[in-house]
Amino acid sequence: MTEAAVTMKNKGIVIELTALLDVIFIMLFWVMINVQENGAKVKEDADSRIAEAQAQVVQAQEEAAEQVESIREQADSEIQRAHEQLERIDSNAAANQQALDDFGDGLMLTISLRYEPGGKLTVFNGDDELGTADIISESEVYTEIVASLGKAGIERDDVVLCAFVYDGSRALYRDVNEVSAAVSRVGKSYKNFYCTFINTAR
Repeated sequence: MTEAAVTMKNKGIVIELTALLDVIFIMLFWVMINVQENGAKVKEDADSRIAEAQAQVVQAQEEAAEQVESIREQADSEIQRAHEQLERIDSNAAANQQALDDFGDGLMLTISLRYEPGGKLTVFNGDDELGTADIISESEVYTEIVASLGKAGIERDDVVLCAFVYDGSRALYRDVNEVSAAVSRVGKSYKNFYCTFINTAR
């Protein structure tokens, strides 16, 4: 038996091992190559999936951070708006209280309609006479009332308590309507202008 041809005899069977070993080594080599290639491919796929997952995590973190920042800005804006509303409420409450205090001290704007014998409008702030006007038109009455408010140092945002006083037994319907329209117009210019109508004949 030579080295090139290794044979085995067993119960009359002759097996040629050299060719068989060559085939086994080739298959083993092929399997190793495939395993290495598959391992490299699996590693590449795993790395790709890891990188994709990391990118998704980073994106999710950035989106979460943006949402948190947006919520924080919205909350800050709402808090600021609430502070401004509270300041306005406090300011309005103080202005209303001041107007009530002035009213308690007798300082109230009074628009008095008298006849001498024609209709004449006189504006008072307490006992101080601020101005007079003949009842010619709603525009003239409005101008006189606004001028009287300016003379009293009253600003457009100030709270003004006012009374329109007239004798219903003597006052002309037309004159009362002219003054009423002028007072309503003043209320549109001065947002805190409150005027009541007092008919002394009732």
